[in-house]
Amino acid sequence: MKRLKIAYWIITACTLIGFLLSAVNEIIRSPDTLISTTQLLGYPAYFLTLLGVAKIIGIVVLIIPKYYRIKEWAYAGFTIDCISAFWSEIAVGNPKGSIKSIVVISFVLLSYYLLRRMQKGMELQVASEPKRVHTV
Repeated sequence: MKRLKIAYWIITACTLIGFLLSAVNEIIRSPDTLISTTQLLGYPAYFLTLLGVAKIIGIVVLIIPKYYRIKEWAYAGFTIDCISAFWSEIAVGNPKGSIKSIVVISFVLLSYYLLRRMQKGMELQVASEPKRVHTV
């Protein structure tokens, strides 16, 4: 169980650092992000702020312990973000740009898989503990 937690946090930390860098670039509207998103992909500039704030919320949710149902929503959001980025890059004829999306979604899915394994391990651990009966 300890190795599983370590693997989960390493993969999740790498994933969240990538999303954090992306979110900061989108919120501050760095010139590179602004050009690549608004001009190349054709998205409006305000969309960057929306994406950046959503990523920050997802990062916070994944860092907070417990609340597995909300974590699933965060993983769903990150997955949708990766799929949308992949499809957008393909749509504008930039298949090399879509490779980054495949790498990121691989990390997101691996992190989610490890979270589910940890969650199942905790459920099994709780179920196998002997029930204590208090007598007076």
